[in-house]
Amino acid sequence: MKMKSLIKACAFACAFAAPAMAEGGMFEGTLPENWTADVVAAVRYNWYNFSNWQKDGTSNYTWLVTYDADVQGKWKVANWRNLIDIDLGQTWTKGVGKRKSNDRLFWESMLDFNMTEVLKPYVGNRFETQFMAGYEYSEDEDGNEVRTAISSFMDPAYETQVAGLAYVPNENFSQRLGFANRMTISRGYGYADKHYKEKVEAGQRGSIKEFRDEPGLESITEAKYAFSDIVSFKTRLWAFTNFEGTEQIDGLWENLLSVMIAPLVELQVGFDMAYDWDLDEDTQYKSMVLFGLTWRWF
Repeated sequence: MKMKSLIKACAFACAFAAPAMAEGGMFEGTLPENWTADVVAAVRYNWYNFSNWQKDGTSNYTWLVTYDADVQGKWKVANWRNLIDIDLGQTWTKGVGKRKSNDRLFWESMLDFNMTEVLKPYVGNRFETQFMAGYEYSEDEDGNEVRTAISSFMDPAYETQVAGLAYVPNENFSQRLGFANRMTISRGYGYADKHYKEKVEAGQRGSIKEFRDEPGLESITEAKYAFSDIVSFKTRLWAFTNFEGTEQIDGLWENLLSVMIAPLVELQVGFDMAYDWDLDEDTQYKSMVLFGLTWRWF
């Protein structure tokens, strides 16, 4: 990427971030009294270019855009909470090419009924997918890279309807347990069909399922803690098992430590652990350290 483009990107980010530094949040004070919001957006960019550099080094760049929102409205009868997580990032390395570093679109909407102060029946809906195509990389006999598409926007996509009972003793902790119906949508890559590979090998593509309903049980545990005005930690553990057997449990454990180094500058350290029986029988791990421009909307 040219230096001119980099300067424009930084100027654009700072222009949007300026109101956040001046007022504490882009839209602070615009919400009704019964609404609360925790909304943070961030832009991160790293760029290295080497030309006739005698020491070790490879030209590369990485960009990442994130948007994390937790918005809740509270009434006497019920509370309505919406979680939105948008992550989009890419890495380019000379000699290797472009690879995705992050790609997620997540929206969860929950309606809690105030049966008691801490026990709340709830209903909700969750949607998850990705933005960019995903690829599997290999080499041919001549050593050339072969890129095979394995996913794309809305393939797979997950739509989940839930209903159950939540235990919410305070604003920093909640435990949900309920029934869930998880739908997998996959029109081209077979994520909705457990026997996709066998059908492809047998030439039975016409019988591949594009939708899959999985009724089952779901658990969500969330906790967050502010050590100070500049250091906070949050964790979320999600688990789902269909009624076909407990050996098919899916799970995702997300952890994020955030440290505000200075106004508009934040350090984030994260660790995620995932298990999806349909994708891989082994546990998946992801760790990250992010540093860059961050501004708060609320």
